[in-house]
Amino acid sequence: MSHNTDPAALLRNALTAEARTVTASRAFTERVIGAAEATPGPAATDGWPADQPAWRGWVLPVAAAAMVAVLLAAVLIGAPLLRPDRQPPAGQVSQPPAPTATSIPGPGPTGTPTPGSPTPNASKPSPTGTSSPPAQGGLADGGPVPAGFRAVDLTWVSTDMGFALGTAPCATAPCTSIVRTVDGGKSWVGLPAPKAMLSQTDTCSSSCDMVSQLRFANPEVGYAFSYNALFVTTDGGQHWDKQPGGSAYSLEIVDGMAVRVTGQAASCAPGCDFVVQRAALGSADWHDAALPAGGRSAGAQLRASGRTAVLATFGHVAGGAQDATSVLFASTDGGASWRKLGEPCPRASGGGASGEVDTVAVTVASDTSITGLCAPRGGRGAKFTVTSTDGGAHFAVAPASLGSAAGDALGAASATTLLVSLDQLYRSTDAGRHWQRVGSHGPGAASWIGFQNASVGRALEVDGPGAATSATVWTTTDAGRSWTAVAFR
Repeated sequence: MSHNTDPAALLRNALTAEARTVTASRAFTERVIGAAEATPGPAATDGWPADQPAWRGWVLPVAAAAMVAVLLAAVLIGAPLLRPDRQPPAGQVSQPPAPTATSIPGPGPTGTPTPGSPTPNASKPSPTGTSSPPAQGGLADGGPVPAGFRAVDLTWVSTDMGFALGTAPCATAPCTSIVRTVDGGKSWVGLPAPKAMLSQTDTCSSSCDMVSQLRFANPEVGYAFSYNALFVTTDGGQHWDKQPGGSAYSLEIVDGMAVRVTGQAASCAPGCDFVVQRAALGSADWHDAALPAGGRSAGAQLRASGRTAVLATFGHVAGGAQDATSVLFASTDGGASWRKLGEPCPRASGGGASGEVDTVAVTVASDTSITGLCAPRGGRGAKFTVTSTDGGAHFAVAPASLGSAAGDALGAASATTLLVSLDQLYRSTDAGRHWQRVGSHGPGAASWIGFQNASVGRALEVDGPGAATSATVWTTTDAGRSWTAVAFR
């Protein structure tokens, strides 16, 4: 390249020409052009002037060109950055930033089927004609709630995000369905469900997979399970994987770990040798926990809050079996080790021929208190509660004043505020010593009661006497004093 063809001058001239086309204030544009034109170039000779170092002949023009480029960039893409307090011209409205993809959605479409069209398989929500708002935390949007959805179990990962397991009419079984809410139950969306029958409503051969309960540890990791199958999702319910040889009579999230109760074989009850196992969330690598001998073999219920967990193993009492009361175990270290509590419900002095009283349900409140619901054998006496505030070392026994109606749903907001569903929902604020019927301002008979903290709780109101499903979820934000009902939609 010849010295007579000066790259800096060419660049400077090009930038000067470009500056004249920029839409900016006239004064600012002229300053840019003036800066470029005032920058001296090298002498118009084949060599550098003798009175200045050679580097000045090319550094200064290039530096000037660079300065022009920076100023132009500020005009073209960043003028507001030079004056962040600059107001838009009169009559021009500034636009707010676009919302992020993590905003909480409003109610989505209900997805009512077209008359005459086949009902979609409830296990696989059909896409809607309109896009749903993005779900919380980057999860998939979900589809419509299957028409006629009825729930059998609830699980919550926060006071706003929850999941429900249930069923809905569909063309091809299984019709098991899962729905999710991110606004505390005001609205729901449908999610794919495991390809399994629902234990509460379906019958099938001994070889088919069944699910009866649902537990989510967080928005991504969840478990659908029963006595003969265990399915796991790690993507918020979009895909479910069956764990080979897995099952769970009960499963809870305890101190950031999955803890399950399983038997030596699928559907072994009565006659199960129950084992407690722990695994990292989403993992299939289960390890036995130290459970003392002496549990019962007809069924199991596990409940937890924080690092405290309680396990009730139930006896087989058919035929008037004697001394087949339940046996409880407790853990205060996240399910790693367990202590045998025995049967905390005292024998009745009258009522049954044997005076046996069984624990039929257990729960753990957010204050880590453990509460059990006690029922005299054969329904021959009033039910009552027992509560421990020291990890199961001691239980306070409440008077037998609940009546003998069928039902065993139990929930606890704290050691003193308890809820029990028999023929109706009852509430106590003095650890079971006195009970009041919730009445028409709350759910009637409920199949499920659970509290996310000391104030916020939910209940599934059964569709009718003896029913296992619910079309309505009730929410309380004052520990059961008042309730609001919302249908799944």
